[in-house]
Amino acid sequence: MNTVDAQGVHAMTLEVLPAWLDYNGHMNVAYYSLAFDLAGEELLKCAGMGEQYTRSTQNSWMVLEAHITYQNEATLGDSLKLRSRVLDCNAKCAHLYQEMYRFDELLSTQEQLMLHVSLATRRGSPFEPPVFAAMDRMRAQQADWPRPAWIGRQIGIRR
Repeated sequence: MNTVDAQGVHAMTLEVLPAWLDYNGHMNVAYYSLAFDLAGEELLKCAGMGEQYTRSTQNSWMVLEAHITYQNEATLGDSLKLRSRVLDCNAKCAHLYQEMYRFDELLSTQEQLMLHVSLATRRGSPFEPPVFAAMDRMRAQQADWPRPAWIGRQIGIRR
């Protein structure tokens, strides 16, 4: 199920499959990334991007950097709700933020910086005008929201 609310937040649900579990009995880190990727793809489709867009324009998107945090475990059969939003964008890039929930319990977050690319040159290129307008509209709908606490964190051992 995919929805977009009045503030431009995209939500989708997924179920934790048996193949997604590791020997600890919880969802393996690779599948958190997969779940966020699937949700991000759906968000970008709402902005006019996706496989059809890539086929017709020879433009696509690639992730330059991603950061995932883990707050709680996902287990077999859990129904996951993923919420995705656009924090910022410019002519070629977008800063996306996603949260993964089981019911009202936050399981994981991801932020990523994605680049719009020309597949002909394999270099960054400007978003098509309707796509940029949609991305910027999503960003503007949430511009007054507080910055998520999980954004911009660094990895390190606390001393």
